[in-house]
Formats: sequence, C-alpha cells, structure tokens
Amino acid sequence: MKLRQTIFRPWRFLPFELPAYLKALVFAGVGGYPVKDQRFLAVANMTGYLGTLSSLSFALTFAFVDFNALRAAVIGNLVSAAGSALTPFTHRFGRCAAVIYLAFVFYSTLFFFVSQLGRDAGIQLNYIAAAAIAITICGAKKPKLATALAGLGLALHLAAWFAFPTGLAEAAITPSLMSAIYIQSAGTIMIILGAVTFYILRLSEAAEEKSDALLSNMMPAMVAERLKEKPDTIIADFHPAATVMFADLTGFTRLAAELGPEKTVALLDELFSRFDLLAARRGVEKIKTIGDAYLVVAGAPAARADHAETIMGLAIEMRRELDFISVDLGQDLQIRIGIESGPLIAGVIGRAKFAYDVWGDTVNMAARLQQLAAPGEILAGGGCNDALGGHRSFRYLGSKAVQGVGEKPVWALSQDAQKALAH
Repeated sequence: MKLRQTIFRPWRFLPFELPAYLKALVFAGVGGYPVKDQRFLAVANMTGYLGTLSSLSFALTFAFVDFNALRAAVIGNLVSAAGSALTPFTHRFGRCAAVIYLAFVFYSTLFFFVSQLGRDAGIQLNYIAAAAIAITICGAKKPKLATALAGLGLALHLAAWFAFPTGLAEAAITPSLMSAIYIQSAGTIMIILGAVTFYILRLSEAAEEKSDALLSNMMPAMVAERLKEKPDTIIADFHPAATVMFADLTGFTRLAAELGPEKTVALLDELFSRFDLLAARRGVEKIKTIGDAYLVVAGAPAARADHAETIMGLAIEMRRELDFISVDLGQDLQIRIGIESGPLIAGVIGRAKFAYDVWGDTVNMAARLQQLAAPGEILAGGGCNDALGGHRSFRYLGSKAVQGVGEKPVWALSQDAQKALAH
C-alpha cells in the first residue's frame, strides 16, 4: 500500500483545461513559492503575456497604417512587448519583483506612447488598469507598495493628460486612426481587467469551496451549515436516542513496531478509509479516530429510529472488512468493538480548530465495553439491547465490572446474528 499524495495543480482554478504549453507559460517561475503566492504570481505572468499581445497588436496596426510616420510607436511597442514577456524571470528576485518590474515597463512605455500619439488616443487609460492589477498582485501582504504603485499610476495618468493635449503629439494622427487607437486601447483594458478579475474571483470561489469541503470533512454537513451561517453560535444538541460505537485494533503497538512508521500510517489510512465508506453507505456519522480507535454514532446529528440496528450492522461489516485486509497484508488483524445506545450530547468545540464531538454516559459506556471486549468480539450494553428489543442474537454475559462505571449487564453478539445483520 502507498500513502496518498496531494499534488498542487494551480491551473485547476481555471474553468477549462489548459494545454500543457500554456500551463507552463502561465505558471513559469512560480514553483519555489508557497501555494497562495503561486496563484498571484500567475496573475503577474498573465498580465505580462496579455501586455505582450496588446503591444504586438499595436505595433502591427501602426506598421500597417504608416510605418515611416509611426516608426517610434512601432519600435516602442516591440520593446514593451519584449519587456513584459520577461515577467516570469523576475520571480527569482522576490514575490513583489514582478509587479515592480511590470510597473516600470508599462508606466514608462505608456508615457512614451502618449507623447507620440497624444492624449486623445486614450493610451493613458491603461494606467488605471495597471494600478488595479498592481494592487491585485501585491495583495494584502504589501499594502504600502500597492498604494504607492496605484498612486504613481494615477499621477502619470494625469501628467500624460495635461502634458500632451490635442495637437501636441509627436506623430501626425488622422481622426479616424485616433478613433481606432482609442477603441483598441479600451478593448485591451477591458480584456486584461476582465481576465485578471475573473481569475481572482475564481480563486476566491475555489478557496471557499475548499474551506467548505474541509469543514464538511470535520463535521456533519448539517452542522457545518449551521456553523457557516452563525459562526459565533454555540452548537450543542441533546439527542435522546442514539447509538455509539468504539472500535479498536488489538495488538496495535506491537504491529506498529514491526511495520515501521510509513507502513503503519498506510495501514491505518487504508483501514479507516474502508471503514469510512461503510459508514457513509449506512448513513452513520464518523466522529473521529483516536490513534487506532474509531468512533461513530447513529442518531446524531439527525435522529433515526433504526440507530441501534444500523450501528450493529456496521460493526459486523467492519469486522468482515478487516478480515479481507488481513488476507491482503498477510497480517492477523483483530478488532474489539463496544456499542451502547441511549441519550447523549453532541456539539462543536474549539475556535482555532473546530471539532464535532459527542459526550455522555452512553459514550463512556461504549468506550469501556470496547476495552472489555476480547479480540474479534462485539459487546453491547443494556441500552443497546433494549433498543434492539432484547434480540435473541445476543448472549447475556451477566454483570461485568466496567471501569469507571461499576457493575453493568453486558451482552455479546452471537455468530448467527453476525451473519444475519451483515446482510
């Protein structure tokens, strides 16, 4: 058995599958950074590439219209395209190196283009988009840098507007060409801002989905929804009729010493993953694992009349599943199970790390019965026996000294009952 590994794939936040070469381009140079930083550095790369495409489109437009008259604008756009395409190489100098570099490339070339074409071409509007993207890439970690770049963009936008009014442009531009350039500038701004904003929103949605998934893994879905709606509310519910089961591997300490750390964790992962599937199929709520112990409950958080039958059937399935794993591994694995039915309290505790748990005499009795059980044995308390209507499948073992509880009647599930309930 091998431990499952989680591989980070940043492009999964896009709504479509990128070709391999585009994945490599968008996430070039970000590999040495934490996952959160990688996502925002990918925005810097995207911005650089979009800037390159925009500059190339302007260069082709100007060259096609009148290369001789617009030679400076053509060359300037080619320089800008080459400069913004080098964005991924700046990540080696720090998380914010890319945004500083892009600000230098865009801010300087934009001012040059306004001087060549005049303010009526709308080139200076790109300063607004550049400032917004600078804030996005810097994020909340560098508010001063983001504010400074946004302020510089605003200052250059206004300076370009007042320094190059109509008629003072270096190149002679016809009204029709001026309109075409303005339309192209506006379109470029919308495309870049739209692409970056969409990606950021997708990141936010993905982060929320991940948070919801983690919360659902930690507690029942209906409890997680209550916690999300009112995070400051204390969740504590009384359930008058539920069934609790504790299951524990016997001889686990010795087995762990023989297998070693990696194989031990792999064994528990495989075992509890199979148990989880069985519990989910029966609608049983897994509460937690404690080392090699497994705790589940039926009847909480959602009430159900068949809580005792459900848990008993799950116990038998789990023992049978353990037999299959024992054969696969060539190990003699045995499990002890304790079950009790009755009232209990369930709720969410903790602030930094939430945990859904159960408390009460019913829980304590199930835990003690598990400790009392022999390897391969399923013991039930009086509450469970009553909930099952004194089923003939149980053998009465008499009163037993239960640790921390005292003398209590105890029943053991017979082999015939195990075969019946397993189906």
